[in-house]
Amino acid sequence: MPKFLVIQAARFGDLVQTKRLLLSLALRGEVHLAVDASLVPLARVLYPFAELHALSVHGRPEAEALARNTAMLIRWQGLRFEAVYNCNFSGATAALCRVFETEQVHGYRPEPGGISRSPWARLAFRISERRALAPLNLVDFWAHFAPEPVEAHRVNPVASPGGRGLGVVLAGRESRRSLPVPVLAEVVRTAFGALGGPRVFLLGSAAEKPAARQLMRQLPAKMLPAVEDLSGKTDWPALVDAVGELDALISPDTGIMHLGAHLGVPVLAFFLSSAWQHETGPYGEGHHVWQTSRACGPCLESAPCPYNVACGQPLTQVDLLRSLVAVLGGVKAGLSTAATGEKPWPSLAADLQLWRTGFDALGALPHLLAGHDPHAAERQYVREFLAARLYVALAPAGSAKATPPSDELEQWLCNDADWMLPPGRYC
Repeated sequence: MPKFLVIQAARFGDLVQTKRLLLSLALRGEVHLAVDASLVPLARVLYPFAELHALSVHGRPEAEALARNTAMLIRWQGLRFEAVYNCNFSGATAALCRVFETEQVHGYRPEPGGISRSPWARLAFRISERRALAPLNLVDFWAHFAPEPVEAHRVNPVASPGGRGLGVVLAGRESRRSLPVPVLAEVVRTAFGALGGPRVFLLGSAAEKPAARQLMRQLPAKMLPAVEDLSGKTDWPALVDAVGELDALISPDTGIMHLGAHLGVPVLAFFLSSAWQHETGPYGEGHHVWQTSRACGPCLESAPCPYNVACGQPLTQVDLLRSLVAVLGGVKAGLSTAATGEKPWPSLAADLQLWRTGFDALGALPHLLAGHDPHAAERQYVREFLAARLYVALAPAGSAKATPPSDELEQWLCNDADWMLPPGRYC
């Protein structure tokens, strides 16, 4: 039986988003998964079919990463992998891949003086230059490192309420991507009423305990007996247990959000600042995302914001709460995603969109329920371009069919740095 190695040395959410690639490889052979040592207990729960390898690479230069993982590198050489999939643009993981033949490594390969990208990774990097047009979920990006990925709809369960209550993720990895506590309190109060007063579980690390206390101070006193603060109280298996069987999960773009989608919990996600739901939205059928859509976004989270995070303003409007009630009405009634997509939706404030998750043959394809998407035609064209590169046949998009792009857009898509001659000169 062929053996495959997947190196995923990034964070919690990235580990969950590697699922489609791992499932695809599991259909063809024996899957080995290398993750940061801190995530091994979680990976064991998520992917019981994979043989796990604990890495020590976070924050380490290449030489130290090699020294700390010497025993594992020796073991890898003896396993004779048919292919290696390095998911991380990282000097440390690329250095680990030096024990393999270059042709074995897909994704990011070591080369003298740096890292080389396989053609698919190089193309995806170019698309990320214009994130407002980016049409590809990260789950699908990694999945297409492998030939013939498993069908997208088979990756995660269809979202459905489990009867256990409402989960609330207190904060994202970056504060700018999280709902301010006063806004989160309004969302939680509204969801609590729409779901008929369920139990409420506050989720996060120990670092979110102050946010939990602040949130509880802003909730009505009659709600508090139903609220349980689990921040900092769950190890990885306990977190999986806490999220499983929830009726709904309120979250910014976080690892817990991806875990909820993995488990089939209906996700109510709120994306702003650098978070872009076309790239990292919840993967599965039946989730909903409120996305702020200013001309300056999605931005680079590490850069200062010159607009005082004005993208958060649309999330403070009462329109959002009305649409939240409408979404939760469908969740509570057990309506299919098709049924919820056909109903009329409350209008939204400017620069705010409501999306429902779904799929096409390429992978995740969200559908706009309310709001305006100024980049729809260009994004659809980019999606069709990517599908053609992967030999994936997309169903006709009907009225949403992409319009011919500008010459500039077409040249940008085809501008491959590996061309020996300037693009367009002889073609």
